[in-house]
Amino acid sequence: MIGLKVAAGWLDLAAGTISMEINNPLFDTESVPGTITYPFALVLSPDNLVRLNFPHLRADQGERVAPEPTEFYIDGVLRWVGSLVYLEHDEERAQLLYNFVAEAADLQSRIVGRQLRQLELGEVPLVLTHDAPDYALPCLVNSQFYEAEKAPGYTGVVNHYVAGAYRPTLYPGNGAVLHAPIVPFLRLVPLLRRVLASVGYALSGEWLDEPEVQALVIYSTRAAEDADGVLLTTLTLNQYVPAIDVATLLVGLQKFFGLAYSFHPVRRELRIRALRDVLADPTYQERTGGPARSMAVTTQGFVLTMNTPGDDLDQSLGTEWATLRVGEGQQELSVDVGTLHVQHTADPIYPTREWFVPCVEAKGASLAYETGDDASAGLFLLLDRGLQPDKQGQLYPLATWGRENGDGFPVGSSSLRWAGPQGLYATWHQAWLDFLDRATTRECTAQLRVADLLTLDPTRKDMVNGKKYLWEKVSLSLSTTGKPLETAQFTYRYCRL
Repeated sequence: MIGLKVAAGWLDLAAGTISMEINNPLFDTESVPGTITYPFALVLSPDNLVRLNFPHLRADQGERVAPEPTEFYIDGVLRWVGSLVYLEHDEERAQLLYNFVAEAADLQSRIVGRQLRQLELGEVPLVLTHDAPDYALPCLVNSQFYEAEKAPGYTGVVNHYVAGAYRPTLYPGNGAVLHAPIVPFLRLVPLLRRVLASVGYALSGEWLDEPEVQALVIYSTRAAEDADGVLLTTLTLNQYVPAIDVATLLVGLQKFFGLAYSFHPVRRELRIRALRDVLADPTYQERTGGPARSMAVTTQGFVLTMNTPGDDLDQSLGTEWATLRVGEGQQELSVDVGTLHVQHTADPIYPTREWFVPCVEAKGASLAYETGDDASAGLFLLLDRGLQPDKQGQLYPLATWGRENGDGFPVGSSSLRWAGPQGLYATWHQAWLDFLDRATTRECTAQLRVADLLTLDPTRKDMVNGKKYLWEKVSLSLSTTGKPLETAQFTYRYCRL
């Protein structure tokens, strides 16, 4: 028997069944699917009306009825923490129609349409150091950050670093005053934790602890300065995030790095693992299945594409690195994430100094110099490689897409381009895409009792009739009056492991 509990108490359920689908988020690269029920009815009882705060009346007045945080119990045991999503009021039958959403579907209901800049992400002190916990300050060359005639003292460099320190203001000795704005690049992992916390979720998972993931920073175009060009002392973090919404961030990272998102069943916690690690995990459980319908894989190979900066450097430096064809290339994996061009170039302030830095040709955002406050960059990632030597041996903070510094020495273990033995494809994607290329689909009715449902894990394999599978979808019906759960319809993908 099932039960639904909201903050105000238990709800009255109509006799019958609630049908639901549990979707495995590993198999969808365009969204983060989760658990969702088909529409079901709640009786129009006085208790339900009070505990749900008269949703039909609020909807009639044009109010958006927010998802109602809800606990879903099976045989008295808490199985999901999610939300009830109001659909409609059926006057003739005296019922309220709802969906229950959990896991990713619950998260999706909380983030729909929410831009990163709308979130409360907190503030941190701005300290001019290369290794601050929430942001990096890598050197970057950009001749177009300000309009030249409105900022004649602009140096063409952001986060300029020389002689062991950042120099936002420079005095070259001829009476001129030069300006190099400070532009924080937020660190990805701390930002992700803040983003999820702002919508009520915790974050966990082995992927977050990978050293190369810890090194990821997000390109920004916003200077940390006031209208007079004076350096700020505090960073309001939501001002330095990309101009994207939360869903684009999560789906983009999922596709860029080949990630598996899974959810804790009874608390709002998102766990992130690499898909390659899910496949390599030998853990499985036995499950008894009936006769099956099997479908062959009909498409082969992939074309992987990522975003490029879209500036003039795309033409002069090329963008072939943004596309990789794998096998027959019949399926496209297009990612709304990218990285920047990085090249050997002269320091615009000290032309005899040669360094290896990211370069863009794009308007910045600042309250100063009539620049405009509209930072419009998408999600572009770099790897913070710490202090590295320029050609003269002087250290500076390097962020790059690759694993080598300007002298060609390895300073990391992976890169942010598709190709190569340390590239995104080989590092994160190859094992999973090889699996999809040969993972036939099997549909069958299989044993699923309440105890099994309570421990169902999207990253754990099932052994059915001597073969290992990952389940892609589970469809079932749960009784509101006590009829026991015995079977469910499973959609499997075959693992040759």
